[in-house]
Amino acid sequence: MASFRRTSRHPLLTVAIIAAAIVVVVLVSLIAFGVLVLPSNSPAAVTIQSVHLKVIEGNTSQGDPWLEPNVVNYTSAEGYPHSLAPGATWTVVWQFINFDDVSHNITFVSPSAPFAKPAVVPSLPYGVRAGDEGTLTMTLTAPSTPGVTYALTLTVSVDLSPN
Repeated sequence: MASFRRTSRHPLLTVAIIAAAIVVVVLVSLIAFGVLVLPSNSPAAVTIQSVHLKVIEGNTSQGDPWLEPNVVNYTSAEGYPHSLAPGATWTVVWQFINFDDVSHNITFVSPSAPFAKPAVVPSLPYGVRAGDEGTLTMTLTAPSTPGVTYALTLTVSVDLSPN
């Protein structure tokens, strides 16, 4: 009786095909269960860890700062850290009161490097009369270096009003 046993002429080819099939099954399983994550085409986010706003100003006749609050730390209570696409914009809002008995002008806002000068609404100089409340909205642009974390310092300068 004749044997119908088939012998392979290329045993290494058979082993290579089986090994490749096992590798494909393992990779697909790792991706399906979230163990292996495929890279995206978008760059890593820029993280703004916190924003520290400090006001450079004088004091009232009682020795208190003209505008309050004159130091603000925007942290987790304000939703930080922020993760943004490189070059994306976001806003920081400062609400304050002029506790002095004279008017003052907010003359400039300066962010720490590598941030550029922000867009500010209302435009500067911004006059704040004695006893008035005010809001300054600063639109900032995240640096373009992906995957970096920053702590931003915003310096706001306040002068006596010329009136």
